[in-house]
Amino acid sequence: MIELLEEQAGESTKTYVTRVLVHNIVNINLEPGEKIMENELCSQFQVSRTPIREAVLELSQKHLIDIYPKRGTYVSYIDPELVEEVRSLRCVLESELAKSACAMLNGEQIDRLRENIAVWRYYMEKKNEQKILKLDKEFHSMLYSMCRKKYWNELVESISPQFDRTIILSFRCRPTSVILSDHEQLVDAIEEKDEEKAYGIARQHMRRYIENRDLMRDKYPQYFDGK
Repeated sequence: MIELLEEQAGESTKTYVTRVLVHNIVNINLEPGEKIMENELCSQFQVSRTPIREAVLELSQKHLIDIYPKRGTYVSYIDPELVEEVRSLRCVLESELAKSACAMLNGEQIDRLRENIAVWRYYMEKKNEQKILKLDKEFHSMLYSMCRKKYWNELVESISPQFDRTIILSFRCRPTSVILSDHEQLVDAIEEKDEEKAYGIARQHMRRYIENRDLMRDKYPQYFDGK
């Protein structure tokens, strides 16, 4: 059974279905390789086939769902090459973002980042991985917004779900305290206006996937394709 989210004001049925499916794919409620049953989704969402099919088509274009004529529709396996492309792009963007933040962020904005970290610590103690992922994404989104790079953020968000699935798996393989420590050190460097240090921490942060990659594939081989 998928987890249904609250509908947002003014949200179309297709947009809502798409958002819920992405949420469930990212959080591995819908597992890689799992068959998508259109009739079951219609029943769970209480909608017609049209928005379901439109959402599935959109997610197939985002490499989250595979459609095989006469065979069925399945949640895509995690593609390591695609994940690495997303990671590499984020590494370039967010290391430069960290340098910009040193010159642009004020005390109030730094406090907002620290508040995010404090709430993260609370949910880390409760082992709530969905909340932690949400806070992780909010932290990075705030940095993009504060540095006036909203288009960069939109670009990253449009390609992030494949990468986000590996973040959830990494939470299950290694303590999330390492990632939280990266955020704390990055905010410290920004507050100190140390561009070189902030740049290095951001690059290190985006290499955490590489550190966890083999561990994830050993523990969850059934979630990855054969590349």
